[in-house]
Amino acid sequence: MLIPTKFTRLEESTLFKMRCILVGKHEGESVVELYTRTKHEFYDASEFLHALDVLFVLSLISVESDSGIMTYA
Repeated sequence: MLIPTKFTRLEESTLFKMRCILVGKHEGESVVELYTRTKHEFYDASEFLHALDVLFVLSLISVESDSGIMTYA
């Protein structure tokens, strides 16, 4: 996980990217729709997935395995 340091700006950190996902949350949105809406905030898809992983581990989001629909805590 990228954390802000004197070499990594806050805007480049995973913590900031997680904020970008949570700010404009829409209930009933799929992972693909979320990526389409927020892809301008991420360098690539792997950075997006890394931020989603951290949010999932922190129990701030959950994803239905069959439909891919996300719900927020």
